[in-house]
Order: sequence, then structure tokens, then C-alpha cells
Amino acid sequence: MLKCKNNLELEKHMNCQNAQSMVLNFINNKLDKEETKEFIEHIRSCKDCWEELEIYYVMLIGLKQLDEGEELAADFKEKLQNEVDSRYLEIEKNSKRKYAVKIVIVLTIAAMLIWMFVYLVFAMFL
Repeated sequence: MLKCKNNLELEKHMNCQNAQSMVLNFINNKLDKEETKEFIEHIRSCKDCWEELEIYYVMLIGLKQLDEGEELAADFKEKLQNEVDSRYLEIEKNSKRKYAVKIVIVLTIAAMLIWMFVYLVFAMFL
């Protein structure tokens, strides 16, 4: 089970209520990697939660642009999709990198054990 920053326990497969409670934290990039991955996987498969995210994203980014005196962008949905994809790819890339490091460590240990075994066997015959 995941543990949310606000101490709500999330089921392994997030439900709509949990996802919708995390929308603002996602937009403000305040979720950890595991929460972000679960959130993205849910919103990609749930039209209602995706629409909820879009609404908040458009409102918050639009207000921020107005507050900063910027011209309102018309491509909010595209920017949101790019942001979601970018965060998910980054998490996946880091996950694969960690897995590769673990494999290298295991293979190195295995090679050292084989070398030690061969050395001991040859040492016995000398």
C-alpha cells in the first residue's frame, strides 16, 4: 500500500476518491515518485479523474498566467498531457536505472564468487 503525504493509505490500485484528492498536489509537484506513478496510471485509465485534473490545471495555470501578466495560453490540454507524459517517463527511466544497477551488482558478486571458487580449486591442485 502507498502512504500519501496527508497520511491517507492508498490502495495498490488507486480509486477515484484518492486520485481526486491528489490533483492539487500533482499539479504543484508535491507527490513522491510512487504516488505520482500511481496517480498517473489512474488518470490515464479514468476519464472522470482526467477531466478533474484538466479543470484544476486550466484554472490554476490560467490564474498564474493572469497574475504574472502573461497572455493566456490556448494549449492547456496539450501542456498538461506533455507534463503528465514527462513525469511518467522520468519515473520509469529512474526505475529502469535502479534495476540495471541492481543487476550489475548481482552479476559482479556472482563473478567474484566464481573467480574465488576457481582460484580455490586450482590452489588445491598446486
